[in-house]
Amino acid sequence: MRYKYINKYILTLLGILIAFAIYMQYSAMQSTKELKELEVNKTKQYAQKIIRYIKQRVPEDFDKNLENDTLRHELNSVLQAFMTDKYKYIFILDKPNEKYYRFLLDASSTSKEDFHSIFLPKSNAYNAVYSHKQIQIIKQKDSIENVWISVLAPIVYDNETKALLVLDLSKEYGKYLESFNSPLINLINLMQIFLVFSTIVLIVLFYRYYKFRKNLLLDKITQAFTRQYLDEFFSRHSLRNYHAVLIDIDELRVINTKFGYEIGNQILYEFVKYAKEILDKYKSDLIFRIGGGEFVIILPKEDIDLYDFSTNFFKQVKHKRYFLNNEIINLCISMSCIDIPSDTNSWYRVLRALDEKLLEIKNRGKNNFGIIDAKDHEKIKYSDIEYIKDKLDNEQIVSLYQPIFDTKTKQIVKYETLVRLYDEDEDKLISPYLFLDVIRGTSQYIKMSRLIFKNVFDTLSKYSDIELSVNLHLDDLYNSEMMNMIEDVLSTNQTYAQRLTFEILEDKEIFDYEKVNDVFKKLKIFGSKIAIDDFGSGYANYVYLIKLNVDIIKIDGEIIRELEHHNTKAKDVVKSIKELVDGFGCDVVAEFVSKKEIYDIMVELDVKYSQGFYLGEPKPIEEYLD
Repeated sequence: MRYKYINKYILTLLGILIAFAIYMQYSAMQSTKELKELEVNKTKQYAQKIIRYIKQRVPEDFDKNLENDTLRHELNSVLQAFMTDKYKYIFILDKPNEKYYRFLLDASSTSKEDFHSIFLPKSNAYNAVYSHKQIQIIKQKDSIENVWISVLAPIVYDNETKALLVLDLSKEYGKYLESFNSPLINLINLMQIFLVFSTIVLIVLFYRYYKFRKNLLLDKITQAFTRQYLDEFFSRHSLRNYHAVLIDIDELRVINTKFGYEIGNQILYEFVKYAKEILDKYKSDLIFRIGGGEFVIILPKEDIDLYDFSTNFFKQVKHKRYFLNNEIINLCISMSCIDIPSDTNSWYRVLRALDEKLLEIKNRGKNNFGIIDAKDHEKIKYSDIEYIKDKLDNEQIVSLYQPIFDTKTKQIVKYETLVRLYDEDEDKLISPYLFLDVIRGTSQYIKMSRLIFKNVFDTLSKYSDIELSVNLHLDDLYNSEMMNMIEDVLSTNQTYAQRLTFEILEDKEIFDYEKVNDVFKKLKIFGSKIAIDDFGSGYANYVYLIKLNVDIIKIDGEIIRELEHHNTKAKDVVKSIKELVDGFGCDVVAEFVSKKEIYDIMVELDVKYSQGFYLGEPKPIEEYLD
């Protein structure tokens, strides 16, 4: 369960419990109310039963007949028989005039009212019942001792009310009915107390959590949002709806060292404050601190042009001056920007692209900004390891082959294997430049290498008279899993291994030449050859010729490209490399031979092998051989 949903679940559950408690209380109250109504209805029926009996015994001249002591005593006894624990009083009244009522019968066993003693009612309901001839219920006030409700029933002769039957239900019986559901009500009350207490506790906890979250999501120094909040932001919002800007305050460490961390922190605070003033014009406040002097700004795409914003924002922050402790400080700012592509679903891929663009800007001299273009957008898409994993799982990998020619005869002597991923959505091939660094060092890299070697050996098996070369990164030589896989493949395909050259790619200096030579020796035992790629650039230098046992040197393409501009120094470099390598008994290959002018120079310098678009582009092997 994600933490961001826990609060919602707790509040929802608490709300359900409160609603349930309210419903239970309402149900209990309704049950008690219905029970009372049922008892009142029973009392009404009871009153009608008594009236029927009275009228049978006294069919007419009700008041006059009751003057007979014998009959009156008899009927009082009958009323006493109708008395149960629920009734406090049962009596019959008549109304001789408009001023008062008189007692005719009284079922009380003690303190019985005398015949024709005066009764002065405190409610107009008596008169109403007498007039309308309808049974009525009176809820008695506390002034009527021990009486809960009174049922008034008219005794009617010839459509004329002659008397009123009054049944008083006792307060004790009313309390009994009230207490009928008391265990449930008590339980509900305890539940409500618990819920009220829980609500108070949750309010306190949520308040403390709010304060904690505020400290967690708001940077104390700059009052910008934190990186954690940035991650949460894109877990709730779609990337495709935003622009992103990465800002780095260059040389912040120098400022801290020169002026102290307190001044450095104050500058960061002032920078964010000024940035917010600019953002306010764009109706945004989404600025996040993700590192020491690194900030990310998120802008909604709607109504905001990224180029206009970037130009305006960079211009303002670049010329901003900060006056602190009698010092005027101006900041050097580097900034990269991106209109996040619609097919991007990973913020980390976007951030990595911004980082790479920022590094490019810093390498050009800092204090500038750049916007990621369509080519860089491709890097975001194709640097998603899950995307690559899916392609490799479905073996959507393609091997292209670029021929290497004998420079003099223009005959193909070998093919270099070049790997591509197939993007079926856009029906195009993806260069490893966009994805190789992402998977290097992972199981996906090994998986890709297995697929490459499978394609290579399938090609060698199908075409028995060709030779192939395949790239191998310097890091692969130190990877035991990778080398074990290669050795297993070579040991089971030795006849093919003799027609295979490994081109060693490197972007770091070799420190353990002995170990590298041991690897080369193992590969050569199977009959394969070793080539050093991009000789003359990076770390691939003349020391390699001295310390490494190689068969082929491929001159760096950047040197060869310079020949297009009739660069005599480049020509001299190629000539010197060729003569030196010849002396070591190695073959030389010139890469990036892209035009006839460059090819003619290779012929003139007697470079043995040439490779490039002028001679042949990377294609499926069938296009060269079938």
